[in-house]
Amino acid sequence: MTKRMTHQEICEEWEAVSRAQNVNHQRGTKAAITQCRQFLTAIHQQADVEQARYRYLAQRLCDHFWSHNIAHRTDKTPGYPGHFGCRVRLRKRKLELSWYYNRFVPKRSGEGRSVFSEYIRKEGRFRYHKPAFTRAQDWEQPLIMETEAGLEMLRRLNANQAELCRIVRKSERLLKDLEEHLGGLKEAASRTASPPNEEG
Repeated sequence: MTKRMTHQEICEEWEAVSRAQNVNHQRGTKAAITQCRQFLTAIHQQADVEQARYRYLAQRLCDHFWSHNIAHRTDKTPGYPGHFGCRVRLRKRKLELSWYYNRFVPKRSGEGRSVFSEYIRKEGRFRYHKPAFTRAQDWEQPLIMETEAGLEMLRRLNANQAELCRIVRKSERLLKDLEEHLGGLKEAASRTASPPNEEG
């Protein structure tokens, strides 16, 4: 069984063959291009996995928020009920970490209340501005700020990951152009004919 090469050994191998004369560089070029393409594909795939992890971490923040919300659903809590809620969605490579405001309207039957949710627009790039939460109860306000601080970090991480994917797409196009460019290079041919006599 062959021992798997370390990444350092792979680097040294490419370094060594780059100037070697006894190597089929046509095959080497093809292998390099193929491996470059595999690298870019792997980044795309890992980016999807990373985004799924961000979604998981965001859900932990939301669950923490909701655990406090549930704990305050009692007549002993001043300012019950809490009106704010947070939600995490991952759809078509878009991670949404959003807040909404709940209004509670008594049902016509008189039994219980209907809940109407109003989505709160995010004014900042990575964070909701504080005025979005001015209607929060006293117990909700610090909890919202704590949760939103974590969600902001995840939005920034997700933006970095999206930028990485944009760079990968650019690199894929460049790699295709490079492959065509290398394929169009003509081999050097020795000149066997004598140069024309310029003295005429």
